[in-house]
Amino acid sequence: MNIGSMTGYQRLTVLTAVATLVLIGVGALVRTTGSGLGCPDWPFCYGQIIPPAEKMAIIEYSHRTLAMVVGFLIMGTAWVTLRHHSDDRPARTLAIISLPLLFLQAWFGKVIVERELPAEVVMIHLGTALALLAMLAVIAAFSVLGPARRRVESSERASVLRIAHIAAIVLAGVLMVGAYTVGSDAGVACTTWPSCAEGAVPFVDGGRLQHIHWLHRITVVAGLAAIGVLAMAATNMRERTPILERAVWAALALYGVQIAIGALNILSGFAELVLVAHLAVGSAIWALLVLIIVVGRFELEIDRTAYSADTLRSPAADPGA
Repeated sequence: MNIGSMTGYQRLTVLTAVATLVLIGVGALVRTTGSGLGCPDWPFCYGQIIPPAEKMAIIEYSHRTLAMVVGFLIMGTAWVTLRHHSDDRPARTLAIISLPLLFLQAWFGKVIVERELPAEVVMIHLGTALALLAMLAVIAAFSVLGPARRRVESSERASVLRIAHIAAIVLAGVLMVGAYTVGSDAGVACTTWPSCAEGAVPFVDGGRLQHIHWLHRITVVAGLAAIGVLAMAATNMRERTPILERAVWAALALYGVQIAIGALNILSGFAELVLVAHLAVGSAIWALLVLIIVVGRFELEIDRTAYSADTLRSPAADPGA
Protein backbone atom coordinates (compact mmCIF):
# COMPACT_ATOMS: atom_id res chain seq x y z
CA MET A 1 0.00 0.00 0.00
CA ASN A 2 1.35 3.42 -0.95
CA ILE A 3 0.52 6.78 0.59
CA GLY A 4 -1.66 7.77 -2.35
CA SER A 5 -3.97 4.80 -1.84
CA MET A 6 -4.40 5.38 1.89
CA THR A 7 -7.61 6.75 3.36
CA GLY A 8 -7.58 9.95 5.38
CA TYR A 9 -7.86 7.96 8.60
CA GLN A 10 -4.91 5.76 7.69
CA ARG A 11 -2.78 8.79 6.87
CA LEU A 12 -3.73 10.39 10.19
CA THR A 13 -2.79 7.33 12.25
CA VAL A 14 0.54 6.85 10.44
CA LEU A 15 1.36 10.58 10.71
CA THR A 16 0.60 10.54 14.44
CA ALA A 17 2.87 7.56 15.06
CA VAL A 18 5.72 9.04 12.98
CA ALA A 19 5.33 12.46 14.64
CA THR A 20 5.55 10.81 18.06
CA LEU A 21 8.80 9.11 17.02
CA VAL A 22 10.16 12.47 15.83
CA LEU A 23 9.15 14.02 19.16
CA ILE A 24 11.18 11.39 21.02
CA GLY A 25 14.16 12.33 18.84
CA VAL A 26 13.72 16.02 19.63
CA GLY A 27 13.49 15.10 23.31
CA ALA A 28 16.89 13.43 22.92
CA LEU A 29 18.21 16.65 21.41
CA VAL A 30 16.97 18.54 24.47
CA ARG A 31 18.80 16.20 26.83
CA THR A 32 22.04 15.93 24.87
CA THR A 33 22.37 19.71 24.50
CA GLY A 34 21.63 20.29 28.17
CA SER A 35 18.54 22.29 27.22
CA GLY A 36 16.17 20.56 29.63
CA LEU A 37 16.18 23.65 31.82
CA GLY A 38 16.41 26.09 28.91
CA CYS A 39 12.98 27.20 30.09
CA PRO A 40 12.95 27.04 33.89
CA ASP A 41 9.15 27.34 34.12
CA TRP A 42 6.23 25.46 32.53
CA PRO A 43 4.22 25.73 30.27
CA PHE A 44 5.69 29.13 29.31
CA CYS A 45 9.35 30.07 28.95
CA TYR A 46 10.53 32.71 31.40
CA GLY A 47 6.85 33.56 31.75
CA GLN A 48 6.55 34.34 28.02
CA ILE A 49 4.78 32.68 25.10
CA ILE A 50 7.76 33.47 22.86
CA PRO A 51 11.06 32.15 24.29
CA PRO A 52 14.13 34.40 24.52
CA ALA A 53 16.63 34.22 21.64
CA GLU A 54 18.92 31.76 23.40
CA LYS A 55 19.94 28.37 22.01
CA MET A 56 18.89 26.22 24.96
CA ALA A 57 15.59 28.05 25.44
CA ILE A 58 14.74 27.69 21.74
CA ILE A 59 15.57 23.96 21.72
CA GLU A 60 13.52 23.30 24.86
CA TYR A 61 10.57 25.36 23.63
CA SER A 62 10.66 23.69 20.20
CA HIS A 63 10.25 20.38 22.02
CA ARG A 64 7.26 21.72 23.94
CA THR A 65 5.72 23.14 20.76
CA LEU A 66 6.12 19.86 18.88
CA ALA A 67 4.71 18.02 21.91
CA MET A 68 1.63 20.23 21.69
CA VAL A 69 1.22 19.45 17.96
CA VAL A 70 1.64 15.72 18.62
CA GLY A 71 -0.86 15.99 21.46
CA PHE A 72 -3.47 17.42 19.10
CA LEU A 73 -2.70 14.66 16.59
CA ILE A 74 -3.19 12.00 19.26
CA MET A 75 -6.46 13.55 20.39
CA GLY A 76 -7.56 13.83 16.76
CA THR A 77 -6.71 10.19 16.13
CA ALA A 78 -8.64 9.15 19.22
CA TRP A 79 -11.65 11.26 18.23
CA VAL A 80 -11.79 9.94 14.66
CA THR A 81 -11.32 6.36 15.88
CA LEU A 82 -14.13 6.65 18.41
CA ARG A 83 -16.40 8.64 16.09
CA HIS A 84 -16.00 6.72 12.84
CA HIS A 85 -14.25 3.44 13.64
CA SER A 86 -15.81 2.43 16.95
CA ASP A 87 -16.62 -1.01 15.53
CA ASP A 88 -12.87 -1.78 15.57
CA ARG A 89 -12.78 -2.70 19.25
CA PRO A 90 -8.98 -3.09 19.75
CA ALA A 91 -8.27 0.24 18.01
CA ARG A 92 -11.04 1.90 20.01
CA THR A 93 -9.61 0.57 23.30
CA LEU A 94 -6.11 1.77 22.47
CA ALA A 95 -7.44 5.18 21.42
CA ILE A 96 -9.18 5.56 24.77
CA ILE A 97 -6.09 4.51 26.74
CA SER A 98 -3.85 6.85 24.73
CA LEU A 99 -5.63 9.94 26.08
CA PRO A 100 -4.86 9.59 29.81
CA LEU A 101 -1.37 8.38 28.88
CA LEU A 102 -0.90 11.56 26.83
CA PHE A 103 -1.84 13.76 29.78
CA LEU A 104 0.37 11.68 32.11
CA GLN A 105 3.27 12.21 29.71
CA ALA A 106 2.67 15.97 29.72
CA TRP A 107 2.57 15.96 33.53
CA PHE A 108 5.90 14.12 33.67
CA GLY A 109 7.36 16.79 31.37
CA LYS A 110 6.21 19.42 33.86
CA VAL A 111 7.69 17.49 36.81
CA ILE A 112 11.05 17.15 35.02
CA VAL A 113 11.31 20.93 34.68
CA GLU A 114 10.13 21.66 38.22
CA ARG A 115 12.50 19.10 39.80
CA GLU A 116 15.41 20.03 37.56
CA LEU A 117 15.86 16.84 35.52
CA PRO A 118 16.03 13.97 38.04
CA ALA A 119 17.32 10.84 36.23
CA GLU A 120 14.51 8.63 37.55
CA VAL A 121 11.78 10.90 36.19
CA VAL A 122 13.61 11.26 32.86
CA MET A 123 13.61 7.45 32.61
CA ILE A 124 9.91 7.18 33.41
CA HIS A 125 9.17 10.01 30.96
CA LEU A 126 10.81 7.99 28.18
CA GLY A 127 8.99 4.85 29.31
CA THR A 128 5.58 6.47 28.95
CA ALA A 129 6.65 7.91 25.59
CA LEU A 130 7.56 4.41 24.37
CA ALA A 131 4.24 3.03 25.62
CA LEU A 132 2.40 5.81 23.80
CA LEU A 133 4.43 5.20 20.63
CA ALA A 134 3.59 1.49 20.80
CA MET A 135 -0.14 2.20 21.09
CA LEU A 136 -0.09 4.64 18.20
CA ALA A 137 1.92 2.21 16.05
CA VAL A 138 -0.64 -0.52 16.72
CA ILE A 139 -3.56 1.81 15.90
CA ALA A 140 -1.79 2.73 12.64
CA ALA A 141 -1.23 -0.95 11.83
CA PHE A 142 -4.87 -1.77 12.56
CA SER A 143 -6.03 1.10 10.35
CA VAL A 144 -3.86 -0.13 7.45
CA LEU A 145 -4.93 -3.77 7.88
CA GLY A 146 -8.55 -2.64 8.23
CA PRO A 147 -11.45 -4.26 10.07
CA ALA A 148 -11.23 -7.28 7.72
CA ARG A 149 -8.01 -8.47 9.37
CA ARG A 150 -8.04 -12.02 10.69
CA ARG A 151 -6.30 -13.29 13.81
CA VAL A 152 -3.87 -16.05 12.90
CA GLU A 153 -4.23 -19.10 15.13
CA SER A 154 -1.02 -21.08 14.77
CA SER A 155 1.06 -22.66 17.54
CA GLU A 156 4.25 -22.04 15.55
CA ARG A 157 3.36 -18.39 14.96
CA ALA A 158 2.40 -18.02 18.63
CA SER A 159 5.82 -19.35 19.67
CA VAL A 160 7.61 -16.79 17.48
CA LEU A 161 5.41 -14.01 18.81
CA ARG A 162 6.25 -14.93 22.40
CA ILE A 163 9.90 -14.40 21.51
CA ALA A 164 8.94 -11.10 19.84
CA HIS A 165 7.21 -9.98 23.05
CA ILE A 166 10.31 -10.85 25.09
CA ALA A 167 12.53 -8.98 22.61
CA ALA A 168 10.28 -5.91 22.84
CA ILE A 169 10.36 -5.98 26.64
CA VAL A 170 14.16 -6.38 26.66
CA LEU A 171 14.56 -3.50 24.21
CA ALA A 172 12.30 -1.30 26.32
CA GLY A 173 14.59 -2.10 29.26
CA VAL A 174 17.65 -1.20 27.17
CA LEU A 175 16.13 2.16 26.27
CA MET A 176 15.05 2.89 29.84
CA VAL A 177 18.50 2.07 31.23
CA GLY A 178 19.99 4.20 28.45
CA ALA A 179 17.76 7.12 29.47
CA TYR A 180 18.83 6.73 33.10
CA THR A 181 22.46 6.57 31.97
CA VAL A 182 22.14 9.88 30.15
CA GLY A 183 20.04 11.48 32.90
CA SER A 184 22.58 10.57 35.58
CA ASP A 185 25.51 11.83 33.45
CA ALA A 186 26.90 8.28 33.29
CA GLY A 187 26.88 8.36 29.48
CA VAL A 188 30.20 10.18 29.49
CA ALA A 189 31.66 8.12 32.35
CA CYS A 190 33.54 5.86 29.90
CA THR A 191 35.61 7.54 27.22
CA THR A 192 36.76 4.41 25.36
CA TRP A 193 34.92 1.61 23.52
CA PRO A 194 34.48 -1.37 23.74
CA SER A 195 36.59 -1.17 26.90
CA CYS A 196 36.18 1.50 29.56
CA ALA A 197 39.41 3.22 30.53
CA GLU A 198 37.81 4.62 33.68
CA GLY A 199 36.50 1.22 34.85
CA ALA A 200 38.00 -1.75 33.01
CA VAL A 201 36.27 -4.49 35.02
CA PRO A 202 32.46 -4.07 35.08
CA PHE A 203 31.04 -3.30 38.54
CA VAL A 204 34.48 -3.67 40.13
CA ASP A 205 36.69 -0.88 38.81
CA GLY A 206 35.57 2.73 38.65
CA GLY A 207 32.76 4.37 40.54
CA ARG A 208 28.97 4.59 40.46
CA LEU A 209 28.79 6.30 37.07
CA GLN A 210 31.00 3.67 35.44
CA HIS A 211 28.81 0.92 36.92
CA ILE A 212 25.71 2.53 35.42
CA HIS A 213 27.49 2.86 32.07
CA TRP A 214 28.50 -0.82 32.11
CA LEU A 215 24.92 -1.81 33.00
CA HIS A 216 23.74 -0.08 29.84
CA ARG A 217 26.35 -1.84 27.70
CA ILE A 218 25.40 -5.25 29.12
CA THR A 219 21.68 -4.67 28.52
CA VAL A 220 22.56 -3.74 24.91
CA VAL A 221 24.14 -7.18 24.48
CA ALA A 222 21.00 -8.75 25.96
CA GLY A 223 18.89 -6.85 23.42
CA LEU A 224 21.07 -8.09 20.56
CA ALA A 225 20.69 -11.67 21.77
CA ALA A 226 16.90 -11.35 22.06
CA ILE A 227 16.45 -9.92 18.56
CA GLY A 228 18.94 -12.46 17.16
CA VAL A 229 16.91 -15.34 18.62
CA LEU A 230 13.76 -13.78 17.16
CA ALA A 231 15.36 -13.57 13.71
CA MET A 232 16.36 -17.24 13.80
CA ALA A 233 12.91 -18.31 15.01
CA ALA A 234 11.16 -16.34 12.25
CA THR A 235 13.50 -17.75 9.61
CA ASN A 236 13.01 -21.35 10.75
CA MET A 237 9.21 -21.25 10.63
CA ARG A 238 7.70 -24.02 8.50
CA GLU A 239 4.91 -21.65 7.50
CA ARG A 240 6.97 -18.98 5.77
CA THR A 241 5.78 -15.39 6.20
CA PRO A 242 8.01 -13.18 4.02
CA ILE A 243 6.83 -9.83 5.41
CA LEU A 244 7.40 -11.03 8.98
CA GLU A 245 10.86 -12.37 8.15
CA ARG A 246 11.89 -9.15 6.39
CA ALA A 247 10.66 -7.02 9.29
CA VAL A 248 12.54 -9.12 11.86
CA TRP A 249 15.81 -9.04 9.90
CA ALA A 250 15.34 -5.30 9.40
CA ALA A 251 15.05 -4.94 13.19
CA LEU A 252 18.26 -6.95 13.65
CA ALA A 253 20.08 -4.84 11.04
CA LEU A 254 18.87 -1.63 12.70
CA TYR A 255 20.07 -2.93 16.04
CA GLY A 256 23.52 -3.42 14.52
CA VAL A 257 23.38 0.20 13.34
CA GLN A 258 22.31 1.19 16.83
CA ILE A 259 25.35 -0.50 18.38
CA ALA A 260 27.60 1.27 15.87
CA ILE A 261 25.99 4.61 16.77
CA GLY A 262 26.55 3.85 20.47
CA ALA A 263 30.24 3.28 19.79
CA LEU A 264 30.34 6.43 17.68
CA ASN A 265 28.95 8.37 20.64
CA ILE A 266 32.20 7.78 22.48
CA LEU A 267 34.53 7.85 19.48
CA SER A 268 33.07 11.19 18.33
CA GLY A 269 33.47 12.77 21.73
CA PHE A 270 29.71 12.62 22.35
CA ALA A 271 28.65 14.69 19.35
CA GLU A 272 25.10 15.99 19.77
CA LEU A 273 23.83 14.67 16.42
CA VAL A 274 25.11 11.17 17.18
CA LEU A 275 23.50 11.19 20.62
CA VAL A 276 20.15 12.16 19.11
CA ALA A 277 20.44 9.47 16.43
CA HIS A 278 21.13 6.90 19.16
CA LEU A 279 17.78 7.36 20.88
CA ALA A 280 15.87 7.94 17.63
CA VAL A 281 17.07 4.67 16.09
CA GLY A 282 16.44 2.80 19.35
CA SER A 283 12.87 4.09 19.47
CA ALA A 284 12.37 3.16 15.80
CA ILE A 285 13.48 -0.42 16.56
CA TRP A 286 11.01 -0.52 19.45
CA ALA A 287 8.17 0.63 17.18
CA LEU A 288 9.22 -1.95 14.56
CA LEU A 289 9.13 -4.76 17.13
CA VAL A 290 5.62 -3.70 18.12
CA LEU A 291 4.58 -3.75 14.45
CA ILE A 292 6.18 -7.18 14.05
CA ILE A 293 3.94 -8.48 16.82
CA VAL A 294 0.86 -7.05 15.07
CA VAL A 295 1.88 -8.33 11.63
CA GLY A 296 2.62 -11.73 13.10
CA ARG A 297 -0.73 -11.94 14.85
CA PHE A 298 -3.03 -10.63 12.11
CA GLU A 299 -3.39 -10.89 8.37
CA LEU A 300 -5.91 -9.62 5.86
CA GLU A 301 -9.00 -11.74 5.43
CA ILE A 302 -9.40 -12.71 1.78
CA ASP A 303 -12.90 -12.52 0.46
CA ARG A 304 -12.85 -15.92 -1.22
CA THR A 305 -16.36 -15.58 -2.61
CA ALA A 306 -15.49 -12.37 -4.42
CA TYR A 307 -12.17 -13.88 -5.51
CA SER A 308 -13.90 -16.92 -6.97
CA ALA A 309 -16.42 -14.75 -8.80
CA ASP A 310 -13.65 -12.58 -10.25
CA THR A 311 -11.74 -15.67 -11.31
CA LEU A 312 -14.78 -17.11 -13.07
CA ARG A 313 -15.27 -13.82 -14.92
CA SER A 314 -11.61 -13.53 -15.95
CA PRO A 315 -10.62 -14.38 -19.56
CA ALA A 316 -8.21 -17.04 -18.34
CA ALA A 317 -11.05 -18.90 -16.67
CA ASP A 318 -13.21 -18.84 -19.81
CA PRO A 319 -12.08 -21.50 -22.33
CA GLY A 320 -13.93 -19.69 -25.07
CA ALA A 321 -12.22 -16.35 -24.42
